[in-house]
Amino acid sequence: MPNDRRTFMRLAAMAGATAPLALGAVPPAAAATVQATVPLQRSPIRPPVVVRGPDADSPGRLTAGNAAGLLVGSWDNSPYSAVGGIWRAGVARYLDGSNEPAAVNAAGVVIGDAVTHYDRQAFRWADGNYQLLGFLGGTSGLGGRHSSARAISRTGAIVGVSSTDDGEEHAALWWGARPRDLGTLGGPSSAAVAVNAAGHIVGTSTTAGGQQRAVRWSAGTVHDLGTLGGPSSAAVAVNERGQIVGSSDTGTGARRAVLWDRGRAIDLGTLPGDTGSSAIAINGVGQVLVSSFGESYSAFLWQAGRRIPLRVAGGDVEPADLNDQGIVCGTVTAPRVGGVTHAFRWQTGRLTDLGTLGGAYSGARAITPAGIVLGSATAASSPVPQAVFWPATDR
Repeated sequence: MPNDRRTFMRLAAMAGATAPLALGAVPPAAAATVQATVPLQRSPIRPPVVVRGPDADSPGRLTAGNAAGLLVGSWDNSPYSAVGGIWRAGVARYLDGSNEPAAVNAAGVVIGDAVTHYDRQAFRWADGNYQLLGFLGGTSGLGGRHSSARAISRTGAIVGVSSTDDGEEHAALWWGARPRDLGTLGGPSSAAVAVNAAGHIVGTSTTAGGQQRAVRWSAGTVHDLGTLGGPSSAAVAVNERGQIVGSSDTGTGARRAVLWDRGRAIDLGTLPGDTGSSAIAINGVGQVLVSSFGESYSAFLWQAGRRIPLRVAGGDVEPADLNDQGIVCGTVTAPRVGGVTHAFRWQTGRLTDLGTLGGAYSGARAITPAGIVLGSATAASSPVPQAVFWPATDR
């Protein structure tokens, strides 16, 4: 089940000995870091808004939303099940069964997974109609068939993963209920994590030699995106321009955020003093949200060769999401808030503590196109995280 204090996204380097396929790798030296830290501002006047679950004692979180204000999330009702919810204009609708909504597109189509103790199956919800999506295959044993929906395009294409008859896990594409196997680079597994309106699908695949590689599927073909000189890479997002971001090993064994753009693999570097980085998201104008880590955890916004830091002195910053206006959300742990963890919003150089419901914790998971931050927070009366959103700012 989801954890309300998500750990920092660390894509571990993978061992391997085959020669990498670096496509025009570009070093990070030309990028400039424009400042060292940003101040942590006080909480805004507008507090978080609670989206109530079916049970006040169940931990909840909001996970995705669209520009029309349709928000989705889930509330745990046991260690192995959750109630999925869809909220709009103050009205919540709960899905039957155990479900974890993961994403929603501009048309209001919601995707996610139906979950039980041993099984997971992708679903689609649209206009009140709930549909379980098919598998690529699987075995008859317990847990032998499973799938997961990871992303949906504005045109309705759903991508994720599914079990196969061979007992493997392959990237899958759903238009209707039946999935299409996207294949691999010759290895046993692949996973699709993002898709754009042009049908460019990105994710990872194992090679016949056992390496993990970032890949793009287009026109029925899988393409190896290569690395920054090391054995492995992974893609996490693609924008409507076809720009892809993720992370890659370098020839020296370091892990670096990477942007694949028009045949080039661009090393996005790290903040000064850090040893590794990984891309989290890319928006429609090509800004990339990057986590940067070393002795502490921080982040930066990469834009046309410039690194704009999101760093709090003496604290850790966990970036979560980025919208097309360049607004970032995430979670910060800093001395300013007593060493506890709070959600933040970053906009035009200002990192703002979004506060809680009166308790010690809040965390941000996503930001909508309209600037609404989604996540969870605790109240003074209970340590159980509640599903909340922070309204968009006026500026």
